[in-house]
Amino acid sequence: MIPTARYRPVVRIGNWFEDICLEQVSSDNRTCNTKKKQSTLKLVSRQQEKVQTFKNLRDRGELLVEKTRRLFDNFHKAIELEAPKENVHFGAIVQLMPMKMNICDERVKAQPALSVIINERVVRHSQNINEECEITIAPSVTPCVRNSFRIVSGDEKDRTNEVIKYGQQFRLECVESQDDVLLLYSAAKSADLKSMIHTTFDSRKCGEINLPLGLCKKSNCGPGKEIPSAYTKWFCTHIDPKKRFESYGTPAPSNAALVITHVPTNKNLAAENVVVQTLFGPEFLVSVQNYKDMYNRERWQNIWMICNGQSEGKR
Repeated sequence: MIPTARYRPVVRIGNWFEDICLEQVSSDNRTCNTKKKQSTLKLVSRQQEKVQTFKNLRDRGELLVEKTRRLFDNFHKAIELEAPKENVHFGAIVQLMPMKMNICDERVKAQPALSVIINERVVRHSQNINEECEITIAPSVTPCVRNSFRIVSGDEKDRTNEVIKYGQQFRLECVESQDDVLLLYSAAKSADLKSMIHTTFDSRKCGEINLPLGLCKKSNCGPGKEIPSAYTKWFCTHIDPKKRFESYGTPAPSNAALVITHVPTNKNLAAENVVVQTLFGPEFLVSVQNYKDMYNRERWQNIWMICNGQSEGKR
């Protein structure tokens, strides 16, 4: 008779427990493999959705890179300025350039000009000049849409080809507006010392924030509208305070030093030597503020020239 092995109950319980553990490990492995497969399928599905979304955006021309390229094409579209003339005329397309910016870097040869910029927030839903754009001073290699303006009359009359005189009010329009004409304007501060123009950057004088510049639609200006029409009006004065009385009413020269004053605030257009980073590169801030020396004469910040199609070498 062959003897059979006899196990105590403790050994049998240990074997049963081991079998249970092996079955549980096997079940866990199957579950883990299933979850990995499901995760892989979800990842592939998400990637396919991203690729499909990318293709749809590309077909509609809504990719950010395409929007940026379209933005630069629209803002840098070449513009032909007015033919060189001795005086500034209504209806002419001109550039507003500060006479001096106190730039230490001599390698900067491009003459700076008043320009329109757009920030990163706006570029996603618009690639054209609109009310949300801001105003800076940027190097002007060639006249284009962003750094050229049209001078129109400030009294709602058609004065095309008439000579602009010292003290005569005028408005500055963007060259190419989409639906409505965009006007350059500034606004006085409210009772709580806040400005109605919201800008990304600001400049200060003696700790106080200067008045910024902005763009507004012509349909929003006037009686009962959001912006009073006076906020869009400017006039030129002689650079020498002693000659302003006798020069009042005489033609304003082009490509010559003068002072541009905002009508309602009686403050001058000012070029701030403050550099900020924009989508178009480093540029300077601009504001409406008076800068005078001890002799009550305007300093370099308030001295501008209205430039027409004169060659760059003669500026």
